[in-house]
Amino acid sequence: MGTFRHKGFRSAFDRRTALKYGAGLAGAAALTGRGWPALAQDATPAASGGFDLSGMEVSGDVEIEYWQYEFESKTTLVDDVLIPQFMEQNPGIKVTPVSFPYDDFRQQVAAGVQAGEGPDVLNVYYGWIPAYVQQGFLQPLSQDAFPHDVIESDYFPMVTASKVGEDYYALPTAVRTLALFCNNVILEAAGVAAPTNWEETVEVAKATVKKNGDDFETVGMTWDIGGQGHHWWRECLVRQNGQVPYSEDNRQVQWQEPKGVEAFEWLVAFLMEHQVTQNAFMTDGQTAFGNGAAALHVDGSYRVGSYANDFPDLDYSIVPLPANVEQGSFASFWANTITRNAAEGDKNIAAHKFISFLSSPEVMRQWTPATGELPARAALADEEQFTSDPKLAPFIESLPFSYATFLVNEAELRQDVIDAFDQVTLTDVDAQTAVEEAASKTQVRLDEYWAAIDEG
Repeated sequence: MGTFRHKGFRSAFDRRTALKYGAGLAGAAALTGRGWPALAQDATPAASGGFDLSGMEVSGDVEIEYWQYEFESKTTLVDDVLIPQFMEQNPGIKVTPVSFPYDDFRQQVAAGVQAGEGPDVLNVYYGWIPAYVQQGFLQPLSQDAFPHDVIESDYFPMVTASKVGEDYYALPTAVRTLALFCNNVILEAAGVAAPTNWEETVEVAKATVKKNGDDFETVGMTWDIGGQGHHWWRECLVRQNGQVPYSEDNRQVQWQEPKGVEAFEWLVAFLMEHQVTQNAFMTDGQTAFGNGAAALHVDGSYRVGSYANDFPDLDYSIVPLPANVEQGSFASFWANTITRNAAEGDKNIAAHKFISFLSSPEVMRQWTPATGELPARAALADEEQFTSDPKLAPFIESLPFSYATFLVNEAELRQDVIDAFDQVTLTDVDAQTAVEEAASKTQVRLDEYWAAIDEG
């Protein structure tokens, strides 16, 4: 296939410069154990959505660092709106935000925490939590501040992915699901509607692809295995084809079973058989769709906010992922956790108060319009401001059949799946062999993880 050509191509990745941060942190008064002072006045408003932190108060001025990865709609909201709100409500606590490019984020976190100079509160991908707990990076959330029964009654069930053993280590502000983005102009020009099932998806992709000789001008479907494509196959297409990806206890990989391989082959066909897409077309799938050069694109709810900022004139709609014999979508979330740098004293109190603030309904109501991510509390998803939004409603509709993958090592699992697709599309390895090899690698890590848990 030839390389892409498209007029007016614009990259969606204009990264902000990383914030510089100081190493000096205010001293904190030590507390005995993990309990909170019995008598203290809480500066946080009472409307914290089920969490009662009235027994918490710092003994004096304290500064905490909050680390997050760079995603413009999110960091702008956090840095310019939410942190000033929190500090106004809690005048004794200063929060210093620190942002890093996503590609550098995990390395910066590891280096910072190991050196004792990293974050006090960390915005962490849920799939990294088990590894960080094993490495001793994180502190469990106080059950006095965040009772488990309240968490599990107020949040969507996927929140349990932030629990390791008997402790919760993080709480999300928002959650994400996947859905299908459709370019209205391209579909209307081709005389087709947004697809609702696998068969229609193939038909629409074929009807909308446009080439100039060997060069793509418009792809019918984006090809982005390294983006959301690996989730789309592993957690969504596999389920939609009638196969549960993992055993109920998350100890056995099952996506190498025949129905999982069949789902893999269905996705590969867009590139190899139907020839309606191209690897790295316009760099990646979200950029191709944002530039109006893709008819269909699978992506997360957070993309709504970035498209509003980066491609405000893009005419598109969103529908739930096309189903097959079953329906299924992938759920994920970033959550806020406390590192060992804030294990005790005023820093620990300040960190709990900041996480409570970020987990409040008031913050969630600001978060979703700004970022496109969905509120993590189930009750808020029924509010009209969310259900009446045509771009958010399909994601909310998908929440009941959205699943958060159990992740021992997110980066290596992702690479296993990418390697399987590369083997099939680049070296002519058959799908069964490639998928079995990927499953075998993942199974080894699962076995090692559970062996350590069982022993410990």
